[in-house]
Amino acid sequence: KRGDILDLARESPQLRELRCCALGDNGKWSVRDVDAAFERCPSLTLFECDVGVKIDSLNGEERYEESLGDVRYVLGDRRMRIRRVKIHSGCADSAHVVFECAARAARAGRLRSADASWSLKLGCGAARGCAAMMEKHGGGWPLQRLAMRKANIKDPGAMSLAGAIRRAADAVAAKDKEAKRKEWSGRYEGRGEGHVGVDSIAESPYGDVDPVCELRWLDLGSNHVNDPGAAALGDALGPNVPMTRLNLRDNHVGVLGCRSIGLGVVRCGATLRRLDLAHNGFGCQGAVALAGALAAAHSPCALKVLQLGFNSIGADGAKALAAALTSGNFSRLEHLDLACNVLGPDGVAALAPLLDPIHTDDLDESDEADDGASSSDKSDEKRGAGLYSLDLAVNNAGGDCERGGIRALMKALERNTSLRMLNLRGNDLTPEHAGDVAEMLCENVTLTQLNVGYNKIYNEGAWELAEALSENPSLLGLDIQRNEISDDGAEWIRGLLAANSIIEEVDMRSNQLSPEVVESFGKSFGERVNARWQQEPPKVEKNDENMAAQRTMVGEGGGRVAAKKAERAARKAARRAARGR
Repeated sequence: KRGDILDLARESPQLRELRCCALGDNGKWSVRDVDAAFERCPSLTLFECDVGVKIDSLNGEERYEESLGDVRYVLGDRRMRIRRVKIHSGCADSAHVVFECAARAARAGRLRSADASWSLKLGCGAARGCAAMMEKHGGGWPLQRLAMRKANIKDPGAMSLAGAIRRAADAVAAKDKEAKRKEWSGRYEGRGEGHVGVDSIAESPYGDVDPVCELRWLDLGSNHVNDPGAAALGDALGPNVPMTRLNLRDNHVGVLGCRSIGLGVVRCGATLRRLDLAHNGFGCQGAVALAGALAAAHSPCALKVLQLGFNSIGADGAKALAAALTSGNFSRLEHLDLACNVLGPDGVAALAPLLDPIHTDDLDESDEADDGASSSDKSDEKRGAGLYSLDLAVNNAGGDCERGGIRALMKALERNTSLRMLNLRGNDLTPEHAGDVAEMLCENVTLTQLNVGYNKIYNEGAWELAEALSENPSLLGLDIQRNEISDDGAEWIRGLLAANSIIEEVDMRSNQLSPEVVESFGKSFGERVNARWQQEPPKVEKNDENMAAQRTMVGEGGGRVAAKKAERAARKAARRAARGR
């Protein structure tokens, strides 16, 4: 806590450096806190922290000027090293002052990130001010990270930012070209007396200041950026922009924007690791345009996270994306989010090649992880190259009881050793689909998290999964929420947890378990079962002989369940025999 750190500073009269990093959302220091730290410990020569500044424009001119004075003070103090400055302001004019100070501090190496998110009144004026101040006082783009989420930015503001980024990158490229030309001129100049060297220096558009372009993160999520703004941002990306993360989720990016951003990803292939275009609604046409641009890559790209959820992407878009991502240049991709689209069975089947084993020796294990893009466990020796997580929630993969999509995906997963997390939540899956998933779990011994919640697998599907997982050595978490599983199905889960100690949690919320079963789960397995918030159990008439007979058959493992069990055992024995086990 900040109070504890201030007490430490007061009790350390000879302290010279104080670095307060990774303190979470509550770790931002106010200007008053910074003052207190220097007051309690005058020996400090370097103080590194996150700073939050509120520009008060509602309580008179005097308070407004005082707020701006706080910004100038904290960003201008040479003893400060600010990881992130969070700006709370509803005045676009104040943004010019803030970004002027930020540009100067970033140029001097005292500031890395500026965050002006959730300031709805800033708008395009603030974005234009940011772009102008970066060029005028920063000599290009000295800021490493810029976040302006939910700031009411439209195309003009996005285009201003894009223009500043592109000019900075072009200036850096011109400087590097001139440096190389001078180097070669010097070499040739020494070869003979008659050779005349060229001493001219490329003129910088920023005066006597060497141009820089340090932008790594750009977050413009939840704004009003349409195709023109998105296309301008995509066109600004290039090899001289060291971008690692681009967020344009929840805007209005269309086909042209998708194509431009895709080409930008290819040009920034050596650095860009995370792209978020979710919640844009560009449909199949946008997905096809993005895929076509990605397919233009001629060398391996560093992209690790691709988020495309909530975009109305159908089967055609899925096929195009799968073709582009399996071209050989995106083998570093680890996380693919296609949740809440309209893939259908055909689209899900088209994604199956993404799960085929990847055999490559050119992966660079020394990739930087400073952007947090990769969450895979590097100590997992069994994990091969390829996807780590795949999110296909709410895509109607089992629509009309069609099994082709799920079956194709599961067949690919049987041979896969890289995927650890699979989300099939809300896909209209039936007990037959659960059987296909169970078949995969009999072969796959590397998947650790499986979500089949909010489907229709019922008790029979619960039996299928429980039977397959009883000997599975890898799965840690199973989500079967809201599948209308009753007490009969719960008994299969009870047997699973008793037989397999590897499983750490089964989520059975919002099913149809009786209070007695819920209580017994808690007593027997504790936190390994989450069975809260149950729906009303199904009503079964005492004189319904057919239902009673069916429940007895399931409980004793007879009827269809026994047939499936025998069939699976025969197939498993045949596979083992074929492999010479």
